[in-house]
Amino acid sequence: MNSVIVTGAAGFLGSHLCEYYLNAGYKVFGLDNFSTGLKSNITHLNSLKKDFEFHEFDACQDWTFLKNKVQNLKYIFHFASPASPPLYQRLAIETLWVNSIGLEQALKFADLYKARTIFASTSEVYGDPSISPQPESYWGNVNSFGERSCYDEAKRFGEALIFSHNKRHNTQHGLIRFFNSYGPRMNPDDGRVVINFIKQALAKDSLTIYGDGTQTRSFCFVDDTIAGIAKYAESYISVPINVGNDKEFTIKELAEIVQKITKTSSLIKFEPLPSDDPKRRRPDLTKAKTLLAPWEPKIPLEIGVRKMVDWLSNY
Repeated sequence: MNSVIVTGAAGFLGSHLCEYYLNAGYKVFGLDNFSTGLKSNITHLNSLKKDFEFHEFDACQDWTFLKNKVQNLKYIFHFASPASPPLYQRLAIETLWVNSIGLEQALKFADLYKARTIFASTSEVYGDPSISPQPESYWGNVNSFGERSCYDEAKRFGEALIFSHNKRHNTQHGLIRFFNSYGPRMNPDDGRVVINFIKQALAKDSLTIYGDGTQTRSFCFVDDTIAGIAKYAESYISVPINVGNDKEFTIKELAEIVQKITKTSSLIKFEPLPSDDPKRRRPDLTKAKTLLAPWEPKIPLEIGVRKMVDWLSNY
């Protein structure tokens, strides 16, 4: 039986990734220290009655204890990291460490098995972009000394570490730049915009927009994201690739979609825009649609939001 390791297994993307590989017949080792992940996600994975082994563990620590457990390792998915501004700003130092020291541990462990590490990078490496859509060749417009820099620069460092590690050791580790993935099993207190709006609407609280709502995002439902990750892992590509949805929405449009689906009476309220918040976010998917063919995002925003509303209503 082939095996995979998923760090951040109790997190949103990590838990879905574990489920995907369990259903594909892999032995899955999940690692998480629950700094931001949900124990309910691990309960869900254990309930699948498949070959899942979980360890409460900080990925920055020594992975030696896994050597006698793991066999036929194919992939390590290093997805352990806070991913929303409120959480990574609260855990700024931990965010920097897990995307550097934690990533180094994953790379070294993968090399023992001639396995492949896939790093969860982010569209935030593009910062507040001067071009749209953002292709992988765009170097970004990022503040290295600010409230968001602990996350943005940690991910940029992680990308540089993979490049240098591959060059020195002739390995094929890779990374994906994710654009605003959403779906069931997100932490309701995550603070990212889709879960935030749905949570506020279901509670009949005002939907909070930071800024005037004209800033844009591109939202990719989790099923499409996971399909892109699997295709990337199998491809043995080691260059960065954007994975997301290239349909662009303003934040105000998203709020109106949530209002419509939840049939809420909640109104929209506006608050000041946080510093360094990007004005536009839309992936150029040319490389993904070519190198990961036949992958492309398929699930429209309204359908994805409806699935998420149904899940959170019963959470």
